[in-house]
Amino acid sequence: MKNALADRFANTASTEDVLASVRTNGYAIVEDVLPAETVDALIEEMAPYIEATPFGPDAFAGQRTKRTGSLVARSEAGRNLVVHPLSLAVARGLLDSSTEIQLSQTQLISAYPGSVAQKPHKDELIWDFFPFAADHHVMCQFFFALTDFTAENGATLVAPGSDPVVPEEVDPADFKPVEMRKGSVFVFSGKVVHGGGHNTTDAVRQGLIVSYCSGWVRQEENQYLVSPPDVARSYPEDVLRIIGYQQGCFAMGYAGDIEEPMDVLFGRKSTPIVPSEAAARGATKTAKDWSADVAGRTV
Repeated sequence: MKNALADRFANTASTEDVLASVRTNGYAIVEDVLPAETVDALIEEMAPYIEATPFGPDAFAGQRTKRTGSLVARSEAGRNLVVHPLSLAVARGLLDSSTEIQLSQTQLISAYPGSVAQKPHKDELIWDFFPFAADHHVMCQFFFALTDFTAENGATLVAPGSDPVVPEEVDPADFKPVEMRKGSVFVFSGKVVHGGGHNTTDAVRQGLIVSYCSGWVRQEENQYLVSPPDVARSYPEDVLRIIGYQQGCFAMGYAGDIEEPMDVLFGRKSTPIVPSEAAARGATKTAKDWSADVAGRTV
């Protein structure tokens, strides 16, 4: 396997170019997205939580790897990052068959010296290994480099163009390391075959996964325990919506007496959601046709 399109872009690249690579290669690398100050602030805010995080329990989680979550509540820099314009634009583009997208997971990964290579996999496996259609995306992920990523320190290994195949069909020779500078980001679908590399250096490699999913699937990280209502009310509305305090689609995720989640969260007076109006905002023709039919039957 090899790249069908260019896979590496400057931070001035268009959303369309990045998306084209993700759709064709399964991934893209965008250089120098985060300034060093943002990366350093994130690591400083998360340092005590990383220190307290245990190493993984098995070879997949990484027995020399720490996986630290809950960044929305624990880090202001992390909270700002989940609404980064590049991430939202690319995720919405890839998941364009869904009415809404939502944050699925935040995870700061610290691969310590000796961390071994991970079993190659597709991240869609988190949904009970369900076999999603090859052309239907429900996940878009962003792995921000908080240190330089090199082949020697265990940079992610990715198999270009592997979206249509199962991991066991990928020749080990087809994997390539995602080498990138601190502040750059590896953007990848839930379908591309990949896995963490082997850290043969004496330094810790660190990166932050920010993952988005369709509004109608379960989030990988429970964002409502990360940010329960008393905490969430302090966040900006764009952050609240992306972490899940919104309708995921026309009949998914309402609160109270079929009310908008944000209205219930803030105790605002509201009227029940109108199903036909909610479906009219759907991403598909089927939803829009259903909406028009119901509206036409309503007196």
